[in-house]
Amino acid sequence: MSNGSQLTFKEREHLEFLLNEGKSLSVIALELNRDPRGIKYEIIHHRELFVRKNQRNKCGIQITCKKKRLCNHCDSGLCKHCGHIHCDTFCSDFCETPNCKTINRFPCVCNGCKQIKDCPLPKFYYKAQNAHIEYKNNITEHKKGPQLNGMELKELDKIVSDGVKNGLSIEVIIQTNHLDIATSTIYRYIDENLLSVKNIDLKRKVRYKARITNKPKAVPIEYDYLKDRTYNDFTQYFLDNPSANIWQMDTVEGRKGGSAVLTLLFIKTNLQLYFKIPNIERAEILNVFIAIRKHLGNDLFKETFQCILTDNGKEYKDPLSIEIDSETGEVLTKVFYCEPRRSDQKGKCEKNHEHFREMIPKGKSMDGYGQKTIDHVSNQVNNYPRKSLNYHSPLESSLQLLNKKVFELNNLQTLSPEQITLKHLVK
Repeated sequence: MSNGSQLTFKEREHLEFLLNEGKSLSVIALELNRDPRGIKYEIIHHRELFVRKNQRNKCGIQITCKKKRLCNHCDSGLCKHCGHIHCDTFCSDFCETPNCKTINRFPCVCNGCKQIKDCPLPKFYYKAQNAHIEYKNNITEHKKGPQLNGMELKELDKIVSDGVKNGLSIEVIIQTNHLDIATSTIYRYIDENLLSVKNIDLKRKVRYKARITNKPKAVPIEYDYLKDRTYNDFTQYFLDNPSANIWQMDTVEGRKGGSAVLTLLFIKTNLQLYFKIPNIERAEILNVFIAIRKHLGNDLFKETFQCILTDNGKEYKDPLSIEIDSETGEVLTKVFYCEPRRSDQKGKCEKNHEHFREMIPKGKSMDGYGQKTIDHVSNQVNNYPRKSLNYHSPLESSLQLLNKKVFELNNLQTLSPEQITLKHLVK
């Protein structure tokens, strides 16, 4: 059997051919002289989701779907026969990935499936060329940045930051904490902005004159925040945890560079929480989650925010700060990321912003609004009845699903229809 080396391009081509022929896992492993577990891992991690452009129903569970008349486009009443092309925007059970025996077990892709012509579900395919390109890109990204992983880098950052605040030099910090790392390496991490400590915080370094060198200016490097957090990882998580509490996260900006609002949408009911932030920066996002955890407590936070899906904005590129309690090290939630320029992958969140914009139009400064005003907007939006919820409001639909302390985050209260007015705010 072959050693642990990666598959070559020719081996991937042969794998694709064998999958198209419908060969079993044992036969493929024997043909390629590889461990069957490695073959299955290769297929699952490099398969691609394919949906026809003209396909009306894109849901992966449409065959077993029993829902009726979620919209007025259904001729027969059954949503599985619906001609609406955006069912994912109002169906809480919408699933992007196909749910069938072929996908849930080997071969885990639709290559070689005999029912493929008659199957209405989205398809997973393994393509050798694309798989090899993705593998090469992963190697390139893996070689960038520090050798420490994200968690180790954050632990080092805390130790160095605490030491510098206490007036210790880098050498003393390494010695007193028994760190197995060179002094020059920590200085390099600081130069590359990988630690929160800056050169100006160091005792003597800012007094030194910079050496003249032709070395190009270092570019800040992020840790591999996308590892195990891609949209494909999210869909697999959703398949493994179909009843999980999933939230979509985004920011609504006022005037460029000014105050903004962090939004969190509960996809089961479209309940959306709003939090005023002075600017769109990572530190402000973290402050919101610290406040939420403080209000709910770790146990309730972990139960409520099991999974968060967001985009690739710079303010979200430190998922560990959101996922982990910095004091205990406990993992409280899981953050996943949409593909670049695919805001439709968190379409519920984007759609719900339309109601927010009815009260605070796009481009209008939010600097003059406090959290109390934002809570008022949240109350109006979350009490507004939705056709997709059979004309119940997101708040009403959430009362039996979420703890009352979650509603306290925005001081949400049930309003009568006469009290709801989605109109521009007047300062």
